[in-house]
Amino acid sequence: MKPQDLSTVFHDHADLPETAHAVRMAGLHSRVRKVRRRRALVAMACALLVLVGGAVVTTRSVPDSQPAAPKPFPEYLLSSRVLAQASGTTPGPVTLRYTPTTPVEDLRLIFECAIGPEFSLDHEYLSVTLSIDGHAVGQPYCHPGATALWNEETRKWFRPGQESVVRLAVVGRTHETPTEVSQTPSVDPAPDGVVVRLAVGRQVPVSEYPLPPPPKEPVRLDRFLRSDADIVLRADPADPNREQKVVVPWRGIAQLHLWNGSPGRLRVVIGGVTVSDASNYQYTPGGVTGYAGYNPEHLVPGEPVEIEVVPEAVHGDWLVMLVEQD
Repeated sequence: MKPQDLSTVFHDHADLPETAHAVRMAGLHSRVRKVRRRRALVAMACALLVLVGGAVVTTRSVPDSQPAAPKPFPEYLLSSRVLAQASGTTPGPVTLRYTPTTPVEDLRLIFECAIGPEFSLDHEYLSVTLSIDGHAVGQPYCHPGATALWNEETRKWFRPGQESVVRLAVVGRTHETPTEVSQTPSVDPAPDGVVVRLAVGRQVPVSEYPLPPPPKEPVRLDRFLRSDADIVLRADPADPNREQKVVVPWRGIAQLHLWNGSPGRLRVVIGGVTVSDASNYQYTPGGVTGYAGYNPEHLVPGEPVEIEVVPEAVHGDWLVMLVEQD
């Protein structure tokens, strides 16, 4: 029984005083009990110090001498479901073991370095190396926001049914931003105590991902309309999951611009071939832009070709614009 429960029991079973004398005697008894409790607490504290030889002081200092336990990644993050994760602090590497049970093409490495103002790294990044079974799969920069990595190397070294050792090692810190990296960026030693998180995640369809609540006003994409677009396909406001298509004489595609203002998946199909497949997991505009051009040999110039946008689990406005080749 807890101490606060005892006071309730005593109160429920006590005879209430009915005279002034009883009131004075109750007050006297209360003061006596308080003195006895204080003496008992002092005696107990002294006994603890004698028995454990200063353990009380040591216990109080432990939380101050050790970093707080790293906060784990949530179950769903960056369009993926977290399957395994580990954390640690610099300078040591972070390692986890994972056995793939799903297609390796869907696996992502998710990582984060909790750089805070106490390390004076607000405008700096940590340079890290990611490896699977000792094989380097990337040398990205790590910052306070979670980042996902997947490439040919991750698909190569993850093997279904075989345990893999995934490792993140911090190389150092750099003043250069990821968009301004030189061929040989300067790297300084990383400070100790920076919390580093590492996880393996599996990308999931939008229909399986916990979505944020929708905004009060629907997200419109009017500001993304391009004046140079030759072909424009847009969501039906009454049914955004309705397929939109057009048949045009083939001229080749110079540019493709795709925007989705809500959660959902969009596939762009030209002549029966999917040329773009993009998913959005939030109620903010997300897009894909391609400038490489698309003009396969099986499509004959001047011949009619069907261009189609196939939405899936879309919740609002979307926009696909194509610029044809001259």
